[in-house]
Amino acid sequence: MTADKISAAAKTNAATYLSRIPNAADPARRILVEYSGIAPDAVDAHIYEIRDKAWAVFPYGCIGSFSFLDLTAQAQDPRFRAVVDRLKAPGSAEAFLDVGCCFGHVIRQLIVEGIPGGRLYGTDLQPRFLDLGYELFRDRAKSTATFLAGDMLKEDDSRLQGLDGKVDIIYASAFFHLFRREGQVRVAKRMVRFLNPDNPGVMIFGVNGGPKVPGWEDYVLDVETWQQMCREVGEATGTDWRTETDVEDTDERITVRFAVYRAS
Repeated sequence: MTADKISAAAKTNAATYLSRIPNAADPARRILVEYSGIAPDAVDAHIYEIRDKAWAVFPYGCIGSFSFLDLTAQAQDPRFRAVVDRLKAPGSAEAFLDVGCCFGHVIRQLIVEGIPGGRLYGTDLQPRFLDLGYELFRDRAKSTATFLAGDMLKEDDSRLQGLDGKVDIIYASAFFHLFRREGQVRVAKRMVRFLNPDNPGVMIFGVNGGPKVPGWEDYVLDVETWQQMCREVGEATGTDWRTETDVEDTDERITVRFAVYRAS
C-alpha cells in the first residue's frame, strides 16, 4: 500500500476516527477480559493502543470507528446464530472461514462460544492486521485457529491455496462492498474454490451495504445484482447457486444481508 493511498484514505475517513469507544464494543470488551485475561480497568487503553497501530497500517473507517470490535451484526443475524448451532452440533466437523477478518474478532467470538479453533479460519489482505489480532486478544500461543494473509483478487495467490476444498461455511461481512462489480465476481469465484465439493450444504453468507453516496450502486449488491453475480460465477465455475437476501433500504443507506447456497 503506497503512502499516497494511506494519506488519501486518512483524509477521507478522518470523520470516522472516534475519540471514545462506543457501547457496541461491550461484548468484545468481555471477550478481552474473560478470554484474553486483560484486567477490566486496562481493557480500554489496550483497545486504543491497538486501534492506533492499525490506523497507521491503513486508515479504514472500521478501524477509526472501532467497528472491528462490534459484534452486533452477528448477534442480530439469525443466519449467524444458526451457523453457530450448526458448528456446535454433535459430530460436526465443518470448517468456517471469515474472509476479510481484520483482527479476527468473529473467530475469537466463536472460540468463546465453544467452537474448536482447529475448524476456524480467517483471511485478510493485511498480514499486519492478523498480527495485531494476536496482540489484541493475546492468544498467539494458545489459539489453534488458522489466520492467512492473502489477496482474494489474485487467483494464483499461493498463500490461500491450502484452503481450497476445505471450507464448509464462508462468512463475508462488510467485504463485498469493498470492490466494484468485476472485483466482486473475482472474489466470489475464489470463494467457490475454498468450498468443500463433497458437502451439499456449503454456504456463503454475510452483509454488505453502505450510505447512498454517489456511485454506491457500483459497490453494494442488492437483490437483483446478487442474483446476476451468482449466475455469472456459476457459469464461470461450473456450479449452480441459489440466493437469499434481506434488504433494509432508506433514502440515506442500504444494508443487504445475504446467503448463497449450492442449488440442489
